[in-house]
Amino acid sequence: MVQKQQSQRRSLLAAMSLWAMAGACGAQASPAGAERASSKKAPGKAGRAGIHPWIDPGDTVVADVLVDGKRVARLDHRARVDGMTRTPALVFPLPVGVKRVQLRGTATLKGQSGKFDTTWKVRDLAPISGPLYDQSRPWIERVRGLASKMWFVTVKPWDADVRQRPAGPVFADLEKRLGAPLPPLVKVLGDWRITVQDSAFQSAAEMGRATDLLLGKWHYRESGAKGLGKILPRAVRARYDRSLTVFNEVGDGLGALAWDPVGVVAGEPTHVGIDRGDTGARPGPAGEGVWFWLHQNHIDEPILLLDEDYRPRNAESALTHVFQRFALSDDALPEKDDELVVDTANPRANLLQLTFTGPTMPSLELRGYDYHYSLY
Repeated sequence: MVQKQQSQRRSLLAAMSLWAMAGACGAQASPAGAERASSKKAPGKAGRAGIHPWIDPGDTVVADVLVDGKRVARLDHRARVDGMTRTPALVFPLPVGVKRVQLRGTATLKGQSGKFDTTWKVRDLAPISGPLYDQSRPWIERVRGLASKMWFVTVKPWDADVRQRPAGPVFADLEKRLGAPLPPLVKVLGDWRITVQDSAFQSAAEMGRATDLLLGKWHYRESGAKGLGKILPRAVRARYDRSLTVFNEVGDGLGALAWDPVGVVAGEPTHVGIDRGDTGARPGPAGEGVWFWLHQNHIDEPILLLDEDYRPRNAESALTHVFQRFALSDDALPEKDDELVVDTANPRANLLQLTFTGPTMPSLELRGYDYHYSLY
C-alpha cells in the first residue's frame, strides 16, 4: 500500500515538475526525476553497492556479480537470521556511467535449488543527488544545489517577521535549556527556510523540546488514559524531555527529527524492526548525542539514526537523511521490473535488497532511500 501511494505521488510530482520547470525556465523541462538522463552524463566519482539478501535461515545464494558484462565480485551467502541485516553480504563497485547489473548463479531456498541469470538496466540518481553529496561545498550550498533540481525542495532566507529576533540569542537560550552546545550545523538552519514538499525545517524560534511539540502542536495530553505519562516508557519520556526538534514531517501523520544531547545507552533498541541483525545501539563520541525520528504511529519507539556499526550518525548525516527520505525516495522507486535504481554519488554503499520469489527469480531493489527505512 505504501509503495503504491509513493508511486502515485511520484507520478503527480513528475507531472507538476514538468509544468513548473518549463514555465520557470522557458526551456525544455523534465520531471523531478528529470535528470534521469543517460548515465553517461552522470557526474562525480564511482560509487559502491552492498547486497543485503532477505532469505530464510539456512537458505543460500551463490552468484557472480557482473557490471556492464564484467565480473566484479562473487556473492556467497548463507542466511543466519530471518530477514535482512544492516551489514551487507557483499559490496561491489558502481562505476560512473554504469548501465547494467547482472546476477548469475544458484539459490537454494526451502530445500529447492535453481539457477538464475538476471540482468537489470540501471538508472543512476547521481545527476539529481550529486550536489547533495558534494563535499567540496558547504552543506547549505549542497542543499541549494539539490533544490535547483527538485522543484518541491526550497531554500530561502527566513523573513524578518518569522525569525522574530536574531537566531544567535535564540540558540544561546536553547543551549542553556539543553545544558549542551548545539551541533554547529543546527545553527545554519537559523538563517534558512528549507522545505521539502509539505514538511520543513524549523526556524530557531520554533525549535524546542520534543515534549513541548507533543503537548503543543501535536495536541497530546500530559495525563489521562492516552496521556504521555501512560503511553511513553520512562526512558523515552526522558529522551523527549531533553531533546531538540529541528524538522517537522507532515504526511501520513506527524513526525519530527530530533537531537538528544545525551546520546545512547549501550545496547538500547534502535526500533528499526526490519533490521534482523540488530545488536543494539553503541555509544558514539562524547558530546555528539544521537539523532532520531519520532512519529505519531510509533510515538513510544523513537527510531535512532545509527551508522553501519550501530553508533550515532553525526549532524550532517542526520540532516542529509531528511532529503534522502523526503526528496529522493520517490525517484528511487523502480519504474519497470527490469530496472535497478542506484546512486553512484552517495558516498555510502547503496543498500540493495536481494529477494527471491523462487530459486530462479531474484529481485534486486534500492532500499537505502526508502521513505520508511532508516538503516542508512
